[in-house]
This record gives sequence, structure tokens and C-alpha cells, in this order.
Amino acid sequence: MKKLFLIIFATFIISSLLQSQDKRRDSLIVYDAPPDYKLVDTAGLKKSWGIDLSVATNGFALGTFFRYKIGDVYFIQTNLNFMTAKDETEVEYIDPWTGQTFVPNKVNRILVMPLSFSIQYRLFKDELSDNLRPFLTAGAGPTLIFTTPYEKEFFSSLKYGRAHYTVNFYIGAGAYIGLDPRTISGLSVRYYFIPYSKGIESLRGRPLKEFGGINLTLTFGVNF
Repeated sequence: MKKLFLIIFATFIISSLLQSQDKRRDSLIVYDAPPDYKLVDTAGLKKSWGIDLSVATNGFALGTFFRYKIGDVYFIQTNLNFMTAKDETEVEYIDPWTGQTFVPNKVNRILVMPLSFSIQYRLFKDELSDNLRPFLTAGAGPTLIFTTPYEKEFFSSLKYGRAHYTVNFYIGAGAYIGLDPRTISGLSVRYYFIPYSKGIESLRGRPLKEFGGINLTLTFGVNF
């Protein structure tokens, strides 16, 4: 009986030691420091599309854009804008007899459509949180300037329109705000340079040769 007790006791001790070693090995696996890893953009939101609403030198402007992320802080972007242009001395009057508005000596309505290919650089990525993302941007591309005769009604004048072609360049700065990675909202300032050496008359005898200027732009879009 005593020998049997010693055998059972020895068996229990050995079994306990083996289990203890197994638990120690398991705990080492569980609490072992994980290997180094790199954060990955699992959402894969590299593309963006949206609209630009601008207050331009010559009035209001409407635009659209497509953006693609090519690096940690670099983006390439395509912008198409629709702007009006006029002589800075134009004054609109109201005809007291008809109630219609008119501009004395006006020759053409002018619509400017710059298509720009640009690069955007995000500033201070590691210094600022993601709810404020300032950036610099610059671009260039072709421009269509479309004119219609002012003497004719707006819609009927479209068939008499003439197309003129030139280039555009712009530089700008701004910032996106918000933490939602699926949406874009921001504010930027751009300066457009759109020369046309031949000149186009908005007012008679005063040809315009520069159709750019400062644009204060609100941007809204989505990432996908």
C-alpha cells in the first residue's frame, strides 16, 4: 500500500511538472511581443471625385475634379472649371421701360473653361492630425474660351458662338478638414494665369488679353 501511494504521488508530481512546463510554454507564446508591423490603408481609398465652388475675380465659377493618390503625401489631379469673364469696368443697368438689364457697349459674353493637370503636396503630415490637412498645388493645361454675341438672347446666341484656344497655369494653397476618410471638404486659394495674346472684346474697343485671376474655392467630394 505504501509503495502504491508513493507511485501515485510520484506520478502526480511528474504530471504537475509537465503541465506547468506546458503552461509556461503557452504563456510565452501568448505574451510574447508581436513582431514589428506597418500600418496599411486597408480601405484603399486612393481615388477622389468632387466639385469646386469658387468666387473668382470675374464672378462665380463651378468645377469638377478627379484625384489619385500616388504616394504618402503626393496626389495627381485633373480639374475642369467653368468661369465667366468680363471687363472690370462693366456696369449693368436696368431699362426702365422693359425692366431688362443691359451693359452699354458690351460686345461678347465670355465663358472660360480651363482643363488643368496638377500635382498636390500635403504639408506637415507627421506634425498635424488628420482633421487638418494643408497642401500646396500647381497645374497647367489647355483652355477653351467660348464667346457669344451679347446683342442676341442668351440661348439663341449659342449657335453663333466662337471658340478660342489658349493655355492655363495655376498655383494654390489650401487645406482639407474633417476625419471621415470617405469624404472631402476643404478651402483653397488659387491664382490662374490664362493669357490670350490676340485679345477678345467684352466691351467694344477694350480687348481682354488675360482671363485668369484669384479663385477662392470650396471643395466637396468623396474618396473611393
